[in-house]
Amino acid sequence: MPVITRSPWTPRPSLGRALGVVGSLVAWTVAGLAGLLIAATVTAVLVVAGVIGAAALAFTRTWPRRTPTQADNDDIIEARHVGGHTWVAYGFDHRG
Repeated sequence: MPVITRSPWTPRPSLGRALGVVGSLVAWTVAGLAGLLIAATVTAVLVVAGVIGAAALAFTRTWPRRTPTQADNDDIIEARHVGGHTWVAYGFDHRG
């Protein structure tokens, strides 16, 4: 019967190898969780920005449009273009 011996090139289980495997698993897990946290944060920021943008758009569309009233017209003066760069203003001397 032949005697079977271990080859000198066969890797033997060692504590260093086990710690390396466990350490790499922990590192990959932490990196995955950090990536997940960053992705969730970016998603939340985009959702909040979208909600704020939609609210601003809705607010501007529902903003009441005022038509000028006589009270608003009291502060308006009339100006007429008389040629070139010359304008003549009327109405500022009729106040109160």
